[in-house]
Amino acid sequence: MNSSRKKSRSNAAGTRRGRKPLAAAAPVSPVPVIDPIPVIAAAPVSTVSAPENLATRRVRVVLGTSCTIQEAAAIRAHLRAQAAQPGPYEIDGASVEHVDTAGVQLIIAFALDCLEKGTAYKWIGRSPTLEKAIELLGVSALLEYPA
Repeated sequence: MNSSRKKSRSNAAGTRRGRKPLAAAAPVSPVPVIDPIPVIAAAPVSTVSAPENLATRRVRVVLGTSCTIQEAAAIRAHLRAQAAQPGPYEIDGASVEHVDTAGVQLIIAFALDCLEKGTAYKWIGRSPTLEKAIELLGVSALLEYPA
């Protein structure tokens, strides 16, 4: 004699057929949220001892012969390593023979990072290929440090 009535498994009243009431769950304390700690690369220790040398010292950023998307990871790593050093910077792009939009974007990102930090930079050379790409993309104003 099966009953067509479905049995309810609700524990809303806190009891289960003939069993002891369920114990109230212990209050759960929230897990503290810890803000992530940014990893900051340490700048190399400078061996310059005289204060006047610090004013004239510039970090030279040399761009290779190819600044294309194929070399983007290597270029980015190089630019980040140079940016970790205290500026000002000299950017040498005289040897660039192959460049595409991705390469120019990485150079712009470096220049904008310098502007954001207030670190001076200057160009000491741009190849005709690099100059043409910069002109074609219309980004020359982004690559000049305001004097």
